[in-house]
Amino acid sequence: MKAKEKISRKEMLADMDVRTWPDGRRRVVSVKYVEQGGKLRFFPQCTVGGAGRMNNKQWRVRGFTPCDCKGQPEDHVHPVRIFNIVEYNGRVVYNRLTTDEHTV
Repeated sequence: MKAKEKISRKEMLADMDVRTWPDGRRRVVSVKYVEQGGKLRFFPQCTVGGAGRMNNKQWRVRGFTPCDCKGQPEDHVHPVRIFNIVEYNGRVVYNRLTTDEHTV
């Protein structure tokens, strides 16, 4: 089995900051994360946004809204800590400071 590609947390956050395509459509991404209770959640299609009335960068939280194939929301916003994100767009998320395997 082929190993999955990797993405650093810094690159993932930079990619999340781009919320729309140049033509105005919202970007749809896939994300896999661990909830507070230890449950693994996977959203094959979701949009990225704020997690509520808080400073998302200070609290290191992002909000994910599951959506259909057209980008229409299907559920409420799920606030997720960035350190709990395991996969982003099919690529494994790693912390650049602690991984010796990947050199840039």
